[in-house]
Amino acid sequence: MLKFYDNICTFAIAAVGCMFAWLFGGTIASALRPVMPWLFVLLFEAMLCFPQRLPGETTYAARERVWRDMRKDPLVWTVVVFMLLLAIPFLNTGLCPVCDYAKINIEKIDPSPTIPFLPYCVNRMHHYNVFIWFLPALTAMLATKHALLKRGKRALLTIFIWNGVLLALIGMIQQITGADAPLWADFKGQKAYFFSTFGYPNMGGDYFTTLFAIAFAMWRWNYQIAKNEAKHSQSKDRGLFWRKYFMLVPTVVFFLSAMATLSRASIMLVSVLAALFFLHTMMTIFRDVSKASRFKSISISVFAMALIIACAVMFAPESIQKEVDTLNTSVVLDRVTGRGQYHARVAIEVWKDNFLFGCGGWGYQHFCLPKMTEDELKQQQKIGGINVHNDYLQFLAEHGAVGFGLLVAMVFMLLRPIVQEWRAMLNATRFVSRKALPPKPITLFVLPAPTFFILLAAAATFIHGFGDCPLRSPAVLTLFFVSIACADGFLPYMHEITNRE
Repeated sequence: MLKFYDNICTFAIAAVGCMFAWLFGGTIASALRPVMPWLFVLLFEAMLCFPQRLPGETTYAARERVWRDMRKDPLVWTVVVFMLLLAIPFLNTGLCPVCDYAKINIEKIDPSPTIPFLPYCVNRMHHYNVFIWFLPALTAMLATKHALLKRGKRALLTIFIWNGVLLALIGMIQQITGADAPLWADFKGQKAYFFSTFGYPNMGGDYFTTLFAIAFAMWRWNYQIAKNEAKHSQSKDRGLFWRKYFMLVPTVVFFLSAMATLSRASIMLVSVLAALFFLHTMMTIFRDVSKASRFKSISISVFAMALIIACAVMFAPESIQKEVDTLNTSVVLDRVTGRGQYHARVAIEVWKDNFLFGCGGWGYQHFCLPKMTEDELKQQQKIGGINVHNDYLQFLAEHGAVGFGLLVAMVFMLLRPIVQEWRAMLNATRFVSRKALPPKPITLFVLPAPTFFILLAAAATFIHGFGDCPLRSPAVLTLFFVSIACADGFLPYMHEITNRE
């Protein structure tokens, strides 16, 4: 019971992140509206009233500590300003140049918002859909940073992992049973390829790619803890092998799931991450083993990689092979740069007309048609055409330079403590014996592997956002912010191994 009480905030954050994923990635507004406002209220209460306590600390003292830290944190005030920016359009609306064409051109009504120099929107319900993405997601980020201790952050990632395994298994069952919609639901809207609860390949692909990195990070953490405990224990633990390697099970599941989404970007990114993680692990292990063990490890690894590649070539479903065959340099560059599509140009035009505050949540779909040429109108994208397929250009168009600047500032503020700790650990290596130094390059390997892997996953999502719209899924958005906030749950590494919270 005491463990449950100590982890009330952990469960509240997990409920928000997991529910976004189960509610079709958060992309179906009608499913979010009855649920997410209540989960936000529960999360907000848990963050302020039930933070995790340090050893010997009372709940009252823990609240005072968290409240004090939050008042001093510029990230909190940046989130508050950003949410106020999103709240103003509910009171300041304008007319849509397409939906309200008759009012503007026949009735001669001014389409400008009530107060032209403030943020506005043209459809309150569409804007509200975006509002209920960011409010719970950013609150979950703040709760993770301030209300959870390091052990709570690791527990939170573990919950996300096993929830993701369940999602992945459901996706595989759906493929076997021939389901024609996520969760066997009856959708009257567009029919696009789906996997698990995600109705859009790139959103599902990015979600499972991030979970792959998190699971690999937790495997490295558990492996190192088990290894250190075995080193200091005289008796042999029969369950040591399982404790070392059980996190590889969800890791493999997530790798296969990212492939099964048929997102070409995710297929590339999860493959690159897997190669980087494997190389990082081998270089770390080689430092502590003999030459004979190194040769053995290399032989086993080469054989395993060859087996995986052979199985991928021989047994991969035709749908995956088809997506892989279409990957080439020109396709990737065209998608990242937006070349050959009208969306990027139109989004920039919409942003120029609404430079500071944008045109409101989901405003791009209301303002894109008047900016398109006759040829572009003839070739207008029918499925997914309300997205720019570039998260950053769409955010600029809909929330302007101010909103975009605040969002970028949040990411930098979230990363700043990790960078500071990274620098401190790098400076500390000057006082460490040569034998105890991490592998070269020391600048890279001095950072604990789990933290490094989580940051690489965030970088993968950032890259993916240039060529599509993964962050327009609140499930991906929440996982992105919360995982970065959890990254310092593995810092400092040696302190955590010997003095676990």
